Amino acid sequence: MKRQDLRIRDPFIIPWEGKYYMCGSGGDTSLPMYQSDDLENWEELGEIFRIEEDSWAKVDTWAAEIHRYLGKFYLFVSLLGKNGVRGTQVAVCDTVFGKYVPVVNAPITPPYQQAIDATLFVQDGTPYILYSRDWPGNYIPEKDYYVGEIWAAEAKKDLSGLAGEPFKLFSSNEVPLSAAAPNRINEKILRFGSDAPFVQKLKNGSLYLTWSPMLNWNYVVLGAVSESGNVKGPWRHLDEPLFNENGGHAMFFTDFDGNRKMSIHQPESPEKERATFIDVEEHGSLLQLKK
Repeated sequence: MKRQDLRIRDPFIIPWEGKYYMCGSGGDTSLPMYQSDDLENWEELGEIFRIEEDSWAKVDTWAAEIHRYLGKFYLFVSLLGKNGVRGTQVAVCDTVFGKYVPVVNAPITPPYQQAIDATLFVQDGTPYILYSRDWPGNYIPEKDYYVGEIWAAEAKKDLSGLAGEPFKLFSSNEVPLSAAAPNRINEKILRFGSDAPFVQKLKNGSLYLTWSPMLNWNYVVLGAVSESGNVKGPWRHLDEPLFNENGGHAMFFTDFDGNRKMSIHQPESPEKERATFIDVEEHGSLLQLKK
């Protein structure tokens, strides 16, 4: 099927052995994978993950990512737990397409925190997870709104759990470009969103973090640079959005021609979301969309 005919949220691309593989947010209990030769024509390969009856989770397969790590492929997928708390499951497979099996029957994110959109970043051999702690947690009564936060934690080498206490990178209401907006799920609730943290190391050694809030019904991609060069920050937020045309939940990959690309879904509108791929260039410690 053509890219424009495939509805998908949170598209994540992993190039592997001449093919592009894509996953994102799936169905209630299962997650499909798609394959392409050219990023325009896609074939559905089938299911790679399913929430089993004995799982800690019960429904929703959101914001799936696949990372090549220690010779295997690791799936990160956000799920709703049977206890009502969202968390991110890590599952593993020997091949990019296949049945991903949970590393442990528990989320890698803290089970006491609403945690979604977890991603993997390995720095100097140490794996870290970054995740969004967001609605329906973090309600501030005196302000009458929800505040999303980006958190991180060192993970165990085998990704079976955390190796250290989680630490907060920043709160979305502290960021100059962020703003409170009606929640898409419940428009009566205002929230400072904090979707989709993603960290990459640029050629000059800088760490660049992207994430997505909703600004007045406009979903955007914001950027930040670690002033220490470490995932722990502090993170300096950039003055302008990287992308501000009602699309977001960004990740980045290099295509088989050597071009660096940003993958987002666009528009942020139910049933209309499509995968969008945009070339990007590095300029020192910054990224810029290629025109």
